[in-house]
Amino acid sequence: MKSIQENLKLFYLGIKDKEPFFYKNKDLTTHAAIIGMTGSGKTGLGITLLEEACIDNIPSIIIDPKGDMTNLALTFENLTSDDFVPYIDENEAVNKGISISESASLQAESWRKGIESSFQEISRVKTLKESADITIYTPKSSAGVGIALLSDFHAPKMDDEESFSAYINSLTASVLSLVGIKDDDMSSKEQLLIAKIFESKFKEDKDVTIEDLIGFIASPSFSKIGVFDIETFYPSAERMKLAMKINALLASPSFKGWSEGVRLDISKMLFDANGKAKCNIFTISHLSDEERMFFVTLLLNEVIAWMRTTEGTSSLRAILYMDEIFGFFPPNSNPPSKTPMLTLLKQARAFGIGCVLSTQNPVDLDYKGLSNIGTWFIGRLQTAQDKARVIDGLIGISGSSLDKNEIGNTISNLAKRHFLVKNINEDGLNIISTRWALSYLKGSLSRDQISNLMNEKKTNLQHKISKNLAKTGGTKPVLSNEIEQIFALNENKFLSPCLFAKAKIRYFDAKKGIETTKDVSYLYELDETQNSINWLEASEDLDISLTSKKDDASFKELPNFIQNAKNFKNFERDFKDFMFRNRKLELFEAMGINSTPDESKEEFYVRLSDKCNEILEQKTADLTQKFQKEQARLGDALSKATARLEKEQREMNASGLEAIINIGSSLLGAFLGSSRGVTKTSVGKIATSVKSANKVLKNRTDVKLGEESVEAINAKIEELIQNFTNEAQALKDSYDIKNITLNTIALAPKKSDIYDEKIVLLWR
Repeated sequence: MKSIQENLKLFYLGIKDKEPFFYKNKDLTTHAAIIGMTGSGKTGLGITLLEEACIDNIPSIIIDPKGDMTNLALTFENLTSDDFVPYIDENEAVNKGISISESASLQAESWRKGIESSFQEISRVKTLKESADITIYTPKSSAGVGIALLSDFHAPKMDDEESFSAYINSLTASVLSLVGIKDDDMSSKEQLLIAKIFESKFKEDKDVTIEDLIGFIASPSFSKIGVFDIETFYPSAERMKLAMKINALLASPSFKGWSEGVRLDISKMLFDANGKAKCNIFTISHLSDEERMFFVTLLLNEVIAWMRTTEGTSSLRAILYMDEIFGFFPPNSNPPSKTPMLTLLKQARAFGIGCVLSTQNPVDLDYKGLSNIGTWFIGRLQTAQDKARVIDGLIGISGSSLDKNEIGNTISNLAKRHFLVKNINEDGLNIISTRWALSYLKGSLSRDQISNLMNEKKTNLQHKISKNLAKTGGTKPVLSNEIEQIFALNENKFLSPCLFAKAKIRYFDAKKGIETTKDVSYLYELDETQNSINWLEASEDLDISLTSKKDDASFKELPNFIQNAKNFKNFERDFKDFMFRNRKLELFEAMGINSTPDESKEEFYVRLSDKCNEILEQKTADLTQKFQKEQARLGDALSKATARLEKEQREMNASGLEAIINIGSSLLGAFLGSSRGVTKTSVGKIATSVKSANKVLKNRTDVKLGEESVEAINAKIEELIQNFTNEAQALKDSYDIKNITLNTIALAPKKSDIYDEKIVLLWR
């Protein structure tokens, strides 16, 4: 079977009429829904769509309530049986009467044949594996990479008051849902109080820790909510009950799982430092319903908050995928997740974010959301209610030209892994069978399997944020009051000393139009054997949350020179020198655009990707138009040459038969059928037959020339296709951000522009 050619901006999703079916990835900005009963193949279709995104270097954020999307991490480029062994179900193998190794061999062979029989080469698995950085996050669990959600709530960067208010209300509802308080109309006193706390602190550009929130509930920093004073609106005794509920969450043994891991920073979760797209899988099957709601709402809000900081784009910037929407976007209630999801469906298109929602039942989706979905992938449905909802939705986006009965019968008779596709950006309906997934579709992975897959990432993360806590310690050393001491929030009672240094740096360059001020902070870990400080060994502060002194903690020994308060002035002078020599502002330039002073390399890659996508779309359109014009010309020439050839073949066959009959009859008559021998009449007949034979010879020559003409045109068409493929691939490579060189501009500060430096002793 022939293999597909990797096409620019096209996702290879399945097969239609025995030929590959391609979907323009740009069309995904109008969002998509995958709907079908259990066993219809929804997960397989979703995974193949995300595989195509990875191959095209498009980032994805995947919410995985069931655990099946973790299969994206199962990419085995060699497809050996050993690759499959760790993921074989032992009970299933026993039921089949075979060993695990035999089952693994069967799966490996099945995947090899499946891929090769669906217009794909095995090498495409390697392409997928090398194209994206796949991470499985497990909130509140150490199985995968952790996510720190309750260490603090970061102040969003939003200028729009309406969006800011919606963000706070949704954040508040998610926090309350975590402690079992639900209120659909967002008007409860608990909701209004916590929303007011977030609003007041976020407007001061201050983050709020969970401890801060508990304290502010007990003792608010404001005196009124609306026109009522705080005591009238929400008496202190009742506020204390709410504070105790949240405090119980903080005191819970499971709280540590919510506070450890990487920060949920969407801007850092799209591309890595090398420009490779990230595929972020947030699997939440292990969480309770309340915890799932809390996490999903927070994640959607963070996507919106990040989205508001970006510029608009017409290309597909990223994909937000949710594998099972049931309960999170219902038509008849208002859970915390519903508002941000609806916001994304209405507004994300302008920012290049494509939302893909998957569900077993279309009645799980709010009708307002359905009206914002541009592509429907409909698998088999059984209930009349589900079919009616789908048909109404399709007619709603397509007009009344569709036949309800015909659509209903089509949906009812769809086979497994077959989908009815309606794309609002194109005319008509398509029925496709999904292509074979490059990833091994094992189903939900166990905790141990996820842990093994993410072991290297967890090790690297742990190394990065390693606290090097002492295993033993003594009482807190007695120090001068002139040495300021602070304490970091953690669950460990054995505290190690560090120097916490911070300062402000002003960067200015009139020619480049740059003027910005940065707050910087560093940690320098101390050891009792040290007698000096080398700031080159310090690390940048990693979002440390401060707390009060721990009375029951044990303290590691301090170096002697740290205990002299006068030395701290020397530390500050050395720290300032260190920043002057080493703390340069790095700016990046590529494709005619520059990074901003507050933009990280990963964030700059997002804008660079937008620029590349927009240029690539235009050049792809120009190349396609050029190809189609030449293809049409050659196609017309081929049609004419084929018609001439068929005519000449018919004439040769007819005249050839007549000539043979005439010559044969004349010769037989002349030499066998007449006693008079060769007569004048027979000679005339023979002469006529010879002329017919000569015409046959001419026709044969014309046929041969016609065949050569057809072959020549076919050769030109093949050459055209190959040239298009080569040029398309060259374009794709040229505008792949992984292949674009970033020019780095390093802007050094003046020493006078480094100020407010301060160093304190931090116990952590």
